[in-house]
Amino acid sequence: MIQILLPGESSLSKVELQDTKNFRDQLGRARWVDLFDPEPHEEKFLEEVLKLDIPSHEEMTEISESSRLFVEGDALYLSCWLLCYETAIPQNASISFIITPKHFISIRYSDHHAFRIFRSAQKGIQHHRFRSSDGALLEVLEAAVGHIASTLRLIEQDLNSLSLVIFGEQKKQKTGAPNMGLKRIVQRLGKRNSLVANLRESAVSLSALTPFLIENVRDWMNPDLKLRFEILVKDIESLREYDGQLTSEIGFLLDSTVGLIGYEQNQTMKFLSVAALLVVFV
Repeated sequence: MIQILLPGESSLSKVELQDTKNFRDQLGRARWVDLFDPEPHEEKFLEEVLKLDIPSHEEMTEISESSRLFVEGDALYLSCWLLCYETAIPQNASISFIITPKHFISIRYSDHHAFRIFRSAQKGIQHHRFRSSDGALLEVLEAAVGHIASTLRLIEQDLNSLSLVIFGEQKKQKTGAPNMGLKRIVQRLGKRNSLVANLRESAVSLSALTPFLIENVRDWMNPDLKLRFEILVKDIESLREYDGQLTSEIGFLLDSTVGLIGYEQNQTMKFLSVAALLVVFV
């Protein structure tokens, strides 16, 4: 699927590929071209019109930084990991960007929050009117960073709730009251730990991408956007620190829960030992 954003517009519009002069002119004028799960013929057509090499799905998943951040002619090729909710447990998927003085091209094979909000001007961004390729890329990166921040905040709230439950379980154990099951809490903490790890991977990839981007587009970057890019770098660094704090908290809660499980098992063994003795002597 091909979506485009023309100068002065505020949202992506789906277009059908047409090999006509009008459509080619439209692509040439577009500030942002979004390729979502593109077909081979769509990639080939875009490469011909925009005179750029579109990375394949396999190339997008390369791990080495030199394969994910590089310059080719006047085009920057950038890749990062963003969280995808298309599976039961959210996983990271690789997203690639190509940025030139005239165009911003995004290539992805999965859906992400950072792109969904640009589908309609009614999503709260209608006041933005994109007039440059770097402006469109900045909006996507800011949306991605904002989503990481909000997700980490939700995880923190959930951990606070779990903390009350975990240490409330200890009190219930002493009084013999029924509990919700510490093993289920361990499973929940494990899921939160996986999510935080994926968010960390995403933040790390963005922390490598943004300085590389700023360094290589400074000659033609819109001066009004430079400060916002610099603030974005600081925001990403703050997220990495926040992520580290949550990882430590998850580790503490997990250790505490495992300790309570051990205590629970010891109490059960004591009861069984006493019961066994009574059976022997009776």
